[in-house]
Order: sequence, then C-alpha cells, then structure tokens
Amino acid sequence: MAPKAWADRWLAAQRAGRARLLVVGGASLDRIHVHGEPVSTPGGAGLYTALAAARAGAEVTMLAPFPDPMPVELAPALDRIRWVGPRVPIDGLPRFEIAYDDSGAVTFFREHLGAEPDMTPALLDSLDDLPEAAFCVPFLDARLQHEFVRALAERGCLTIAGTYGKAVREDTPTVLATAALADLFFCNADEATVLFGGVDGAATRHGALRFVTLGPAGAAVFQGDHRTDVPGVPAHALDPTGAGDTFCGTTVARVLVGDHPVEATRRATAAAAEMVEHLGPSALWATSPAPRPPEDERAWPDDVAIDRLAQRIADLAGGGDLSAFDFTGDLFPAVGDPGATAWFTAATLQQFGFWYERDGHYDRPMIATIGGNDRKGSDYLWAHYLRWAATEPGALGGARQATITDAEWSAAASDDTGRDPYPQPGRYAGLARAYGQSLLEIGMSAGDLVAAAAEHDRPMHALLRLLDHVGGYREDPLRKKAALLGVILRQRPEGCLPAAEGDDAPPIVDYHVQRTSLRTGIVTVDDADLRHRLESRTVLAAADEQAVRRAAWAAVAALSARSGKDMGTVDWFLFQMRHRCPEMTEPRCAECPALGACHQRTGLFQPVHRTTFY
Repeated sequence: MAPKAWADRWLAAQRAGRARLLVVGGASLDRIHVHGEPVSTPGGAGLYTALAAARAGAEVTMLAPFPDPMPVELAPALDRIRWVGPRVPIDGLPRFEIAYDDSGAVTFFREHLGAEPDMTPALLDSLDDLPEAAFCVPFLDARLQHEFVRALAERGCLTIAGTYGKAVREDTPTVLATAALADLFFCNADEATVLFGGVDGAATRHGALRFVTLGPAGAAVFQGDHRTDVPGVPAHALDPTGAGDTFCGTTVARVLVGDHPVEATRRATAAAAEMVEHLGPSALWATSPAPRPPEDERAWPDDVAIDRLAQRIADLAGGGDLSAFDFTGDLFPAVGDPGATAWFTAATLQQFGFWYERDGHYDRPMIATIGGNDRKGSDYLWAHYLRWAATEPGALGGARQATITDAEWSAAASDDTGRDPYPQPGRYAGLARAYGQSLLEIGMSAGDLVAAAAEHDRPMHALLRLLDHVGGYREDPLRKKAALLGVILRQRPEGCLPAAEGDDAPPIVDYHVQRTSLRTGIVTVDDADLRHRLESRTVLAAADEQAVRRAAWAAVAALSARSGKDMGTVDWFLFQMRHRCPEMTEPRCAECPALGACHQRTGLFQPVHRTTFY
C-alpha cells in the first residue's frame, strides 16, 4: 500500500467532524442460559459491535440480512443505526444457544447460521454511500471474512477485523492473513497465543493497531511494535456474550472520533464492563453516551478556581498582555527555513525528563552550558538540536534518526565541557530510533505527515491521528508532545498547520503545568498521603502521577473553554509561570499575573515520576 494511501485512509475516516463506520455482520436471535435458566435475547457480533460504536459516537451502517417482518426484539436498533442488506424471513437470521460457567467460559454452544453464508463482498456494491471505515465481524467461515476485508481494502476503506476461537484453531493461516491485512485487528489472549505465540508476539506493523483483550485484567494495545497495557474495570458479569464485540465497537468508534488508541481502549473497557452486567445488548440500547472509566478522586479540577483563573487569562489576552508564542528567535530555525518542519518534529519528541532525582526524591532541574550560554531543560534541547542540524545536515531525518546510537546521540548532545547533561541519555536515543524507524516503515517524512494533515478539514486533529503511529509521540495517551508540535506548527509565522473551526489542540500537560495547576488551586488534592508526597517531592508510582496529571488535563481544558482562548495561549500563560513559580527558589507571587486568582499553595510540587511523556 502506498504511503499516501495509508495516510489518506486514516484521515478520511473522519471528515467534517463525522466518524462513519460500516459494520459487516448482523443480528441473531439467541438463547442464553443465565444461572441455569434459558433466556431469549437479541444478539449477534454485528449488532453488538454496531450498537456499541453508535453509542460511542460513530455514525453506523450495518450490512447484514434484514429480517422482514422485523422482530420486536430488534426494532430498537433501527433508531440507532442504519441497517441495510438483503431482506430475509425471520428464519434467515442466525440463532445461537450459549451457556457459560462462573468464569465466563463457554460450556455449551449450538448454532443455526441462517442467511449468513449467503453474504458476499458483492453486496458492498449495493451501498450508495460506503463509509470510510469498515469493520468486518468474524464469520463462522474465516475465508468469507478475509474476502470482505480484502474487498474493503481495495475500495480504500480503513479496514478493521476481529476473530473468534474456532476460526483461530481451525483456519489459522486465513485468520493470520486477515490480521496482516487489517488496519485494526482484535483478538483475545487465548487467540493471540494460537496466532502469535502469545500476547507479546501480537505486535504489528507500523501504521496499524492491534488490540488483545485480557479478560478482567483489561487489554493490551499495540501501536505498531509499541505495547501499552490498559487495566480492566471491575464488573459482576451476568451475560458475557457480547463483551468482546462491545469492546471492539467502542474502541473503533472512539479511535474514529479522534481519541488516542489507549484512551479509546480505556473507554471500551468501561463499556464492556457495563454491558456484561446486563442481559444481551440491553445496556447498548441506552441513549446516554458510553460510560467512562472510573476517575481517581484523590485529585480533581476545582471549578471555582478554574473560573477565577480563566477570567484572568481572558482579561490579560483582551488587554493585549497575553498572546500565544510564535516559536521564533535564537533557539529556533529561521522563519522560512525549508527544514523547519523536520527540525521541530524531531526535536519536540525529546521534550521530556529534564530533571535529576536523588534517594527517591526530586533533586534539581537540568541546567547546562551550550554555546557559552547556561540553558535549562527545554531551552538546552532546542539549542542542542539547532547545533546538531547545523553541524550534521540530514541528521534529523528519519533515515539518520533510525540508526543513531546511544554514543552518537550523547556526542551530539554534549555541553561545552564535552559531557552529555541529559538525565537518561539512552531513553532519548531510543526514542530517536523509534521515531526514525516509524517514518521509514510508514514511508513518509515529517514534512509528508504535516502536509497530509494540513489538507484535512481539521488539520490539528489529523496531525494528532497520524502521530499516534510515530515513535516518540505515540506513547502518551494524553498526547502532550504531539499537541505541542501541533501548536508550534500552527503558531509559527509559516502557518504550515492551518487553523480551523473546532480544531484546537488538547491540553499540553507537562510537569510545569502540573505544578502550576496545583499551586494555583485549579487542581485540588484531598488525599493527605498523596498531598504529603507531593510536598516532599517523593518519587511517585504511575497511578499517583496519573491521578494528578489527568485532573490537570481536565482543568486546563476547562481553562481554555471558559476563557475563550485557544490552547496555545492558555499553555503559554501556564508555561511562563515557571519563571515566577519555579522548582528550586521561593515563588515571586507579587510579580505573577495570576496574583489574586491563585490559591498560592506554594508548598505543592509536581508529581515526581520518570516518564518519556513530558
């Protein structure tokens, strides 16, 4: 598949704010044994997937046998999805009888296929408006599913497929071929063992996504060869029949809407947990949005403080005292430099971790001398990359970054004494390699990615979607570095990422913004133990850091919405406060533009947690 066709498929999946999905595969009339008693209920992988996707925000068309007359049990689907396909009598619907043990394992299965075997890819030609993304559910004949996925790929669709145990065991080569062809592929841990030798072997090609469900433990998300594990949401299962299909439909819809794949998976685990506590698809008939995963209530956005600070931001911007930074000056490429896009894309992914720890606590920020100037953290990185680009032309392109060694990276990073000042040099070199390898395997340069995004009706959203596949950016579910790059490219004088209605960046939450959020009070930490560890600058576990960071993300999003200012302006306001409310010296509150709109909780400190996200 040509590289541009890859980008086109991903970007066409959402246009004009619409996420359209075709689900190939339909409904059934089932009998489920609950606590030993048989209960009749609607079912079918296609129906569960379509309903879950619709509830999660997609516009869904389901291609499947259409019963005439429509059974009353299935009629509510017509209010939620567009159902098209050949008309069949009720007996043409598949029927399944299923029983489970207490662990959710199937103990009895009986099937009547109905008209399903009559489905062929020729039916796709009957659609007057083929959605840009298409999910083919696992048919009992794995070859039929593969034929559909191939036909959809040939029509330019973003292709999605799942599988099931019997097909995996009885026709492994066909299922593997389907998994290799699909842009997104779903299976469970047992199926991954047969197909890939285990969950660890489920990594996929760059530019594709793969999801492996792990039962109550959650799911593993593969963005190319990068794995993230997402915990499950506790549930008391009544009927697990459609758990996997609900997970698939929700994940796909949220990815199409624009969520990071890991965030989409978090939503999907919550939806699946809710669904299994109900009989059949009854939870999916709900008109309310799909559920969100539980929030960590130890830290939370304070609405009163947010309103107060948002008003201050609006007043400063309205009076001309605050505007977004244009990322020009001595630390950046000259305006009009044809290599600026590649430079910023390679450098911004390294914007993380500029601090040292000692004995389990924060010690000090990274400060070093380069070119005769003392530079702190982010500014040192910009100066380092500017020097690197000047002394080694082509060094920041994908081919060179893909092969950079730890020693070569440290040599390029050296300060005026010849020492690499970065706290963990190997992690920076590793991300540089992951970045370069991603670009090479996708077959696009940084400039190609940005140019493709710029042609979209929502360029920022498009860039974030493409960067979900690029090493150095893909790892963070909250997309801090990706959002920062988007803001840079939009605010630079060249304007290579055009502005568009409804196309702002998400919050750019690093440790400076978290420290500012805690000290101004827009994030409150009620938990005494967590608050003490923040004050004492103790290294935190990931769950503790996430509690604060997610609360800060929500608070900063609210600041932008309530101030009426774009994220670039809000972020610059918060980021600049690091000068007056720094890490190592007393805050200079009298000089701070937030004075009077700030709780002045100056004893609080950002979460001390080592990550490549920020």
